[in-house]
Amino acid sequence: MGKRETPHRAADTKEKDGLPSADNVQTEKAEFARGAALDAEDTEDRDTAQIAQNGTDTKDETLTQNEQISAAGTGVSVSACNKKKNRIFTVKIFNYRLIYLFMLCLIMSFIGFLVENVFRLLRDGVINSRRQILPFLFAYGIAVFAMYVLIGTPREMRFLCWKIFKKNSKLTAAGKYVCYFLIVMAFIFFGEMMFGTFVEWASGIVLWDYTGIPLRFTKYTSIPTALGLTVGIILFMRFVFEPLMRKLEKIPEKAALVIDLVLGIPIVLDWILMLVLMFGFGISKNWWNINVW
Repeated sequence: MGKRETPHRAADTKEKDGLPSADNVQTEKAEFARGAALDAEDTEDRDTAQIAQNGTDTKDETLTQNEQISAAGTGVSVSACNKKKNRIFTVKIFNYRLIYLFMLCLIMSFIGFLVENVFRLLRDGVINSRRQILPFLFAYGIAVFAMYVLIGTPREMRFLCWKIFKKNSKLTAAGKYVCYFLIVMAFIFFGEMMFGTFVEWASGIVLWDYTGIPLRFTKYTSIPTALGLTVGIILFMRFVFEPLMRKLEKIPEKAALVIDLVLGIPIVLDWILMLVLMFGFGISKNWWNINVW
């Protein structure tokens, strides 16, 4: 009879034969169970993170929808509102933005008030409100603005978007100034005559009277007054307009908008009030008057 193998001996024999022992099998099963548990935990964490991310995305979508709903109540989208805000500051007329051109209109309204009162002071020894409550004559601002839009400055001499003189030379430079002078002179000469005559016809009010001035055509215009205003405007548009606009454009946009609104609204309303009283009720009076001599 052969020898009987002990259990330990049998296990060693199995290991030698390439078969795993019972202890190894149990160890492998335990490691497999631990790995499965870790995989489950990782899967659960990923699911939890995905749920949290979905919740965040849903919250963001909800906020976006709320913004859209809120904006829909005003009839515009949020992006449209931002575009409209930016559009106010970016609107340009040729070389300059509108908010700064409007500031120039306000400045010219005050200069127009000074010019008329200087002329009145030299002729009659009196200064007055010029039929408006505030010391601004908005018609002067409108005139300078219209002149810039139509013909620009003497250096560019254009008609709206079209350049009249395309070549640069001494002859064309002289031609620009001559052409500019003639256009401005005609604008003032015929503009004063037509506007004054129209107001008198529509309301019966005589806004000004050049009677007594030589080379007068009707009571509303004359060669000396038109010539003086033409020279003044050409000098302003050539030497003051562009440097002044560069200075104005250094003002922060929001501050410029505030200035336009705070000063512009009462000035425009004052001008409209004068027109309503004049054309609607035939009333034209100076709100204050100072006799200097």
